[in-house]
Amino acid sequence: MNTIIDIKQNNYQNIYRLFFQYDKVSKQQIARFLNLSLPTVVNNIGKLNKEGKIRECGQLESQGGRPAIAYELVKDAHIAIAVEIQNTQIKCAVLNLLGEIMLQKNSEFTFIEEQSYTLTLIQAIDQFITESRYAKSQILGIGLSVQGIAAKDGKSMLYSKAFPSDNFDIPTLDNHFDLPVMLFHDVKCAATAELWKAKYLNDAIYVFISEHLGGAHIINNQIDLGKNGFAGAFEHLQIYDNGNACYCGQKGCLETYCSLSALLQKNESEEQFFAQLRQKDFHYQQRWDIFLTNLAKGLNAVYLLLERDIILGGKIAPYLKDEDLVVLKQKMESYATFPQHDLNISIAQQQSYSTLIGAGLYFIKKGLRK
Repeated sequence: MNTIIDIKQNNYQNIYRLFFQYDKVSKQQIARFLNLSLPTVVNNIGKLNKEGKIRECGQLESQGGRPAIAYELVKDAHIAIAVEIQNTQIKCAVLNLLGEIMLQKNSEFTFIEEQSYTLTLIQAIDQFITESRYAKSQILGIGLSVQGIAAKDGKSMLYSKAFPSDNFDIPTLDNHFDLPVMLFHDVKCAATAELWKAKYLNDAIYVFISEHLGGAHIINNQIDLGKNGFAGAFEHLQIYDNGNACYCGQKGCLETYCSLSALLQKNESEEQFFAQLRQKDFHYQQRWDIFLTNLAKGLNAVYLLLERDIILGGKIAPYLKDEDLVVLKQKMESYATFPQHDLNISIAQQQSYSTLIGAGLYFIKKGLRK
């Protein structure tokens, strides 16, 4: 820091960030935690209070003498709008500054390959924002989660069979809302939500198992997108020559063996499958064993290249048990060229609404850096 302005701004940011670590805090505590003078703290608390970013919330328990006035974060002083777009529905949510869902709505919404889809989408998001009753000045941006690989700038689609890029017009959305709008791969959104939840996660292979399979490579607490944005798409690793046909046009992709679409039979839900599996039904145990065998084969190749711990997320996560992880690890070890004694496989911490939350977190994190 070279100027007084820089120092003042740094103090302001550090004090504000403290409210994300504590439910409530006093001026005296802030001065002690950050080693700042009390007048500096008082000045910044006044400014944050006036801006509506914090507020008084009673008093702290007295440690002798007069109880200190407590302050807390106004969690929704600013918010992000998160939208998860699927083939037959969209989910909209308001995310507060802690990445928590304040309001959420599902709408039946079938994707069509026409330009009119963007206009219909605009109407749906407009209605949700109106219903949320938040002022436009409070909205940091709108994040869209889609089943496709988005460009690194978030303004176009690189690859998607579900949402052809020619019919998905981000500039039109930008202009209409007069707010920043970003497009994100749903798998990367889920991985982003996991990073937010697991604060100290540094390096990992994130595996997203829902209707479709996907992956993300986490390095130094960041998602590695690669040169263009395709990094982590190990769902298209070909584990069998001339195997099952994949939507990408190839055959034998891991996607066709290790997604929920591959695991479940017609009109069968994940709840039904795992209920039968946990009751030791032989037919379901056999299907699950084949699933884990194929998953181990694919993940072994990924682990051989990256040698990172593995996190299993997506819709499958709430149904997984430690015994499944043990079997998967044993199967991976049977395929391994080198010892995998240090391999750790865990279940994702963020299991509910991970893609929806991740869609809005870009703007939450960007807003907190200002």
